Amino acid sequence: MFLRPAARRLRADHPLALELAVLVLALAGAHLWRRGATALLPILSRAVRVDGLVTRGLLAGALLLAGLVLYVGVYALLRDIDVGLSVPSGRDRRSLGLALAVPPLLVGLTKLVGDLTGVPYNGLTMSAYGVGTPVPAVLASLVPGLLVGACSLTVVCQVLVQGTFARVVDGRRAAFLTTVLTAVVLSRSTGGLSAFPARGKLALAAAFVLSLGLALYAVEAVERDGVRYLAYLPVTAVLGLVVVSLIAATESVAELLFGATHVAVLGLAATSYERTHSLLVPAVAYLSLLLAEETVVLLFEAGMRSW
Repeated sequence: MFLRPAARRLRADHPLALELAVLVLALAGAHLWRRGATALLPILSRAVRVDGLVTRGLLAGALLLAGLVLYVGVYALLRDIDVGLSVPSGRDRRSLGLALAVPPLLVGLTKLVGDLTGVPYNGLTMSAYGVGTPVPAVLASLVPGLLVGACSLTVVCQVLVQGTFARVVDGRRAAFLTTVLTAVVLSRSTGGLSAFPARGKLALAAAFVLSLGLALYAVEAVERDGVRYLAYLPVTAVLGLVVVSLIAATESVAELLFGATHVAVLGLAATSYERTHSLLVPAVAYLSLLLAEETVVLLFEAGMRSW
């Protein structure tokens, strides 16, 4: 009985809070799809008789991306989200150039700081390559996976998250909120970005949404000022937990720069999408980041494993 009037009041007076709750549920769906795709892969591999590690990886990536695109596409259709499928125009060259150039520069800076402070870059990316591995052969097998990663991030960050926020706020605010939410839910201090949030991050986001909804309802339903102030304690506690967990997970300057690079690229992708209304630009930003990270590990840290 309590939840119904609370939901109605949130919908009427706080549409952003309601959209945030919907987003957490939608991101949980993406998490569940990854687990479902992992379970389906052995069955599909036997059905199409796939052999070889590379071929199996291609099949896994195709299955994961196809299901994600279908899921987000249905979500966008049901919620009337405008998806930017246009090709960047001549005026968008600057945004496209930044999407190409900024991520490698940030990766290079992080690598330099890591070398100066004794933190190998592959310890942050959680990837490694053997000595003498042919670069063209590695890139040929690596690029399809990076394309899947970049496309997955674009679909989740720009269509699912940014498209949802754009329903209730203007473009710049939607880009800012997208950067904040994805930085918390989709990034890690080691291992990089993932379009499929971990259970712990989802639980933290759900706790924040629940505490925020209860606080907003209590503030408007209760007349005593003391109780109103107390209503915000759970929200403050969750935000404090986020900050403490981020600080605890960062053990070096290189890790701090590694995380800051991901936040910067998420922000670059969101603002570029807001300006150009083209999914190609953020996809280029994500692909440039992922490719730069793996190239640094392959060229400068082959034979090293630091985790």
